[in-house]
Amino acid sequence: MTIPYALYENKLSETDNAYAARVLCYNTVGLQDLADYIVNQGTTVRRADILAVLENLCQACESLLIMGMRIQLGGVCEMFTKIKGNFDGPTDSFDPSRHTLDVGTNAGGRIRRAVREQASLTKGETILPAPDVLQYEDLTSGEVDGLITPYGVGTINGSRLKFDPAAGDEGVFLIRGEGTALPVLLMQRNMPKQLVFQLPDLPLDEDLTLEVRTRYTTDGELRSGRLRVPLHTPAMVTA
Repeated sequence: MTIPYALYENKLSETDNAYAARVLCYNTVGLQDLADYIVNQGTTVRRADILAVLENLCQACESLLIMGMRIQLGGVCEMFTKIKGNFDGPTDSFDPSRHTLDVGTNAGGRIRRAVREQASLTKGETILPAPDVLQYEDLTSGEVDGLITPYGVGTINGSRLKFDPAAGDEGVFLIRGEGTALPVLLMQRNMPKQLVFQLPDLPLDEDLTLEVRTRYTTDGELRSGRLRVPLHTPAMVTA
C-alpha cells in the first residue's frame, strides 16, 4: 500500500505559488486492530494473549508517566510528561487554574527510519474542507435520519457547519427531486458542530436531501455538504 498525500496552498509562506503537502489519513487502528495484525504476521501467540499484553502495556505506560518517568518504547516512540502555561517569575508554582499537566510524544528512530526507507507515496486530489453533515434529528417526531416534519424543529450534528446567516446563499437547504432548494430561515443555534432550526412548510410525502452551505472566509468559495440518506416528509400533517 502507498501513503496518499495532497497539496494545499501555503498561505503562511511569503513565496508566491507555495504549496505544502498533507498526508491523507483515511483510517485509524486501535488495540484490537494491532492484535489482529500481529496474528496475521504468523505469530504462535493467541490473539487474546496479545491483546492482554497490549492492554497491560498501556496500563504500565500510564503508571510510569504518573510517576514522572520518561518512556522509550523500543524505538517506536518516546513519551514524557510536560507542563503547559506561563509562570509569573521563578517563585511561582503550579496552579491548575493556569497550568496543565500533559503528555508529550516523539516518534522513535526505528519507526522514522522504517517509514523513510520503506514507505512509498501517491499523490491524490486535494480535499477542501466542507460541511460534514453526519446526522439529522427531527425533534418534533423524535426520529433520526428518517422523517422530517413541516414546521417542526430539527437538529443537524456534524462538523464545520456554522454559516453566515446574513449571506443569502449560505445556510440549511432541503433539495427536492427536481433540484429546487427550500431554505431554512429560522435558526435557533448556529455552531460548528450543531445547527438547530425551525423547518419551513414542506411538500408532503416526498423525499428531500438535506444540505448545508457555507464559506470559511469572507470572500471564499461556497462549500456544501449533504446528509448521506434522504429524509421523508409525512403523508399528512395532523393538528
